[in-house]
Amino acid sequence: MKDNNESILEAFDANSFPIQDVERIEDVCIHVVDSSGKIVCYSKGCEIIENMKHEDVIGKNMSDIYDYLENESMESLVLKTGKKVQDVHVKYTSPSGKVADVISSTYPVFSRTKPNRVEAAICIYRDISDYIHMASTIKKLQNDLKSQQLKNNGTQFTFKDIIGTSANMTECIRHAEIAAQTTAPILIAGPTGTGKEVFAQSIHNASPQANKPFIAINCSAIPENLLESTLFGTVKGSFTGAVDSVGLLETAEGGTIFLDEINSMNLGLQSKLLRVLETGKYRKVGGNKEITSNIRLLSALNQDPLKAIEEKRLRSDLYYRLAVFSINLPPLKDRRQDILDLVPFFLSTEGTAMGKQLFEVSKESQEVLLSHDWPGNIRELKHAVTHAIYLAQYQDTILTPDLLPAYLRKNISDKKIYEKYLSVSIDDKNLKATLNKIEKQMIMDVLETNKYNISKSSRDLGISRQNLQYKIHLHQINVIEDNSII
Repeated sequence: MKDNNESILEAFDANSFPIQDVERIEDVCIHVVDSSGKIVCYSKGCEIIENMKHEDVIGKNMSDIYDYLENESMESLVLKTGKKVQDVHVKYTSPSGKVADVISSTYPVFSRTKPNRVEAAICIYRDISDYIHMASTIKKLQNDLKSQQLKNNGTQFTFKDIIGTSANMTECIRHAEIAAQTTAPILIAGPTGTGKEVFAQSIHNASPQANKPFIAINCSAIPENLLESTLFGTVKGSFTGAVDSVGLLETAEGGTIFLDEINSMNLGLQSKLLRVLETGKYRKVGGNKEITSNIRLLSALNQDPLKAIEEKRLRSDLYYRLAVFSINLPPLKDRRQDILDLVPFFLSTEGTAMGKQLFEVSKESQEVLLSHDWPGNIRELKHAVTHAIYLAQYQDTILTPDLLPAYLRKNISDKKIYEKYLSVSIDDKNLKATLNKIEKQMIMDVLETNKYNISKSSRDLGISRQNLQYKIHLHQINVIEDNSII
């Protein structure tokens, strides 16, 4: 029994190939080139997977519009060798910028009058990007399930979940992996959103205490008068309404307790925590009995530790006990190369959950993302990517700038404007001369954009028509008859 490809080939006639009928086919891609490489047939299926229009492709040479990422095109190979090539995985970029993954079979079409001469090549292929994405998604879900089964200790992250290959991030990971093998306290410092708890969980899961509990508490999220009882527990009758309760230190026994934003803890409670570190013992609130504690203490703060000490938000003696190992996480603006690793990761993890398939990031979007300083760090970047996923249509595969939050697009637009106009007087130290140069350049640009229409240009510049005419005269900008500026 003949397969579909062979059946289609039998219908091919070098002189009367039913091109219009074939080009209506949607469920399979049929692509035909003549002996010179010129495209003579391009089916509806090709349009769909390449995000192209028929009229933009027909009559053009393949080498002029396609960018093959791995191998030369199968059509070119078949035209040269005269041999069929079947079931080949090809990855290429279409002129629209879409990267296509296909399985293709390509066949030579020989001349009827000269049997050894190849007149054309017919390529029949199917898009497999959905299958590849589905396979990677299934694999990820399997890995997530496996990891979750292993993590019954209150965590979800390991060092494998930390994304970043920049030098400073690689150094942080290296220090954290070394610290994980000790029982010493570790202080993690870094701006909000840099992933301090991800590091804390990763350290715990790489430590000998990995099978023991990991308890995290944000010191700034609990009222000051409740934080002590939350940490140490209470004894019934110690204050009105008090009951016997287990504190987090007791809950974390044998494991790790992570105190985030420890600089929010009052200094009195910090001194009690220092005693736990020094003696390994503590008392419940209202209790007389000393309880022995066997925990690993990890802590974090969102400012420079020495500045926190100077501002009396962190006891210096506690700092030296907490920072036996100190890890300083850099802000995202200091490791911009990691942005291009983090964005695809978020597209994959967040997009899968929403049923979206944004596989790529356009060059324009990369420029927008790399130009922003990300004061909210990784948390802000994740928000921006999630925003893009929500706005994307289900058929979209490329993250384009219009999907990103408006403030990011405005930031890069403003930055380009500043760079453009400041560059005209970068070496000028005279304020008046600098302002005059910038003003002249802006007026010339607006006039040119508006084809020297004075009324429209004055509106765009936010000044009156008379004022614009005055400034044109002041800066000696002459509009001559052929509508050019001199």
